[in-house]
Amino acid sequence: MKKGKVMIISLAGAVSVLVLALLGYYCFPSGQDRDVPVNGIIKGHKITFQDMKAYFRGNQFESCEEDPNTYFSQTIINQDTVKYFKFLQREIKGENLEDHLKKVKDYLHSVMDPGKAGEMFALYQKFCAYEMDLAKRIQKWPQPKDAADMVRYLEAIQEYRREVFGDEVADAMWGVEVKGQEYNIRKGAIIHDQDLYGAEKEERIRELKAEMWGTDPDSIEGAPQEDSERYAVYQEKEAIYQKDLDELPDDQRKEMIAEFRSAVFTPEQVARLEAVDEEVNQETAREEEYRSQVNRIRHDPSMSRDEQETAIRDLQDQTFGDEAEAFRRRQNIEKGLDEYQFGK
Repeated sequence: MKKGKVMIISLAGAVSVLVLALLGYYCFPSGQDRDVPVNGIIKGHKITFQDMKAYFRGNQFESCEEDPNTYFSQTIINQDTVKYFKFLQREIKGENLEDHLKKVKDYLHSVMDPGKAGEMFALYQKFCAYEMDLAKRIQKWPQPKDAADMVRYLEAIQEYRREVFGDEVADAMWGVEVKGQEYNIRKGAIIHDQDLYGAEKEERIRELKAEMWGTDPDSIEGAPQEDSERYAVYQEKEAIYQKDLDELPDDQRKEMIAEFRSAVFTPEQVARLEAVDEEVNQETAREEEYRSQVNRIRHDPSMSRDEQETAIRDLQDQTFGDEAEAFRRRQNIEKGLDEYQFGK
């Protein structure tokens, strides 16, 4: 086995599950959430909405400077275990699986007491074997076609983990991740249901959130703090109300978007977004006017082909100024792509 190949194989299962979560959020616009009753894959574990948000914020094990004993002082089996194993896979390379495992064992004994290091290494060996086997199994499974399939797919993966590790261990290690993915799949099906208006979507999302996370303080979603979170909330709001926006006159549509922005962003951020909107509108109007004039030139019977090409180039210089050359390069690239695609 070539260097690093073991890392690629062992990551395959986790990558597949992550892709599932993203697909569930973005790719099911036709209202299949009605066919996905909430029964919950993870049962018997108290997992809050805040637990899920914290889990998906990132992997805290980004370097060897992080002390694993901080996260495994009570038990080696918790919601941080898989993240730590991913860190070991990423950071500790090997010529082959045997070499990789030997290096992991040595590393664990250098950062943990012997008893805990031995337990962690035994679980890590089992984890690597599980991931490689899961990658093979998934290749034989049919691709999920809708949100209901996605949830069943996610449940099948978790059931396999329970077979390998036992129910308690599998749910302790993957429970937060799986519950968060299930929630995103179900929520995504609601958000992208093209038959529902925004108010009905928001009501369904509230019901889903209450059913999956409860209504205690730890399961209440707080206001976004970072700019990236604010923008994600704003994008989600637009997606929820897409049907409403599509059916509104232009002035009312702009008013609704302005309300969404003012509820999420600071006044300074709203002003910057509006400035970007204006810039985009001006650019669109400029290009529309340019294409209109190009059309008139192309259909002017008094001009030869060479005269038309010269007039169009002059028009580009007048319209785009210093950006004219960049515009021409972009047009040539687009023309090349069209010719490649259609074989002209």
